[in-house]
Amino acid sequence: MPLFHPFRKARRKRILESQAIPDETWAWALSEHRIFHRLGPGDRARLRELATVFLGEKRFDPLGGPELPEDLKVSIAAQAVLPLLGLEEGLDWYEDFSTIMVTEREYGVRRKDLDEAGVVHEYDDEFAGEAFELGPVALSKADVEASGWGDGYNVVIHEMAHKLDARNGAYDGSPPLREGQSAKAWQEALGSAYEDLRSRLAQPKSGKPRRGKLRRPAVPRLDPYAAEGPDEFFAVVCEYFFERPELLRSEYPDVYVQLVIFFGRDPSLGGT
Repeated sequence: MPLFHPFRKARRKRILESQAIPDETWAWALSEHRIFHRLGPGDRARLRELATVFLGEKRFDPLGGPELPEDLKVSIAAQAVLPLLGLEEGLDWYEDFSTIMVTEREYGVRRKDLDEAGVVHEYDDEFAGEAFELGPVALSKADVEASGWGDGYNVVIHEMAHKLDARNGAYDGSPPLREGQSAKAWQEALGSAYEDLRSRLAQPKSGKPRRGKLRRPAVPRLDPYAAEGPDEFFAVVCEYFFERPELLRSEYPDVYVQLVIFFGRDPSLGGT
């Protein structure tokens, strides 16, 4: 444990005692976000504690906009800590950042990519969120408001997954695993699923008639952005794990099993 862990524990106790989320705001957050509807009373109480401390420890910085409303902050906090419910280390997973930067909408970024031939390509892109290495997290307000509806999209969980991933020192799709969890099984499950997704996305979109029917390649139901790299694959499957667990389990059951082990819970079954 870190040297100042006792002081951190005392500080968090003070936050819980003095900075409680108002009952009305918390009830709104639980009802507004479908991803919380399956949680049992025990999980909801734990989620509220984690969200309260998250709000007390993190600073929200609105970029180019007015002060953020409290319900938006609570929405971000509740979704950010959902992946921590079954992780013993809790909020210590997020100790490498203290600031949440919030933009009104997606923001432009100039990107450089190196292709297989060694050629550098520059292009403009738009980000809904970003997790900076050993730094803050950026989120688009519009995308936060589009998250938590149970449709597979969740920018908050996506960026928090990157923070989990980076705890081993690199954005590589391999966070520090639970004690006793097989790294080999993790790599085989997520690696083969990632390659399968890339292969399926690379198939031609049109088929040719066979026996009077048009046969088409099986199109994956996951966000194609998951094929951008192992790090993005991990972040996207985390979104689906908490947003649409049954879909992820049907697409990549081995990945689902590994995430159940890692997160210490099965979202498809609800909770305590």
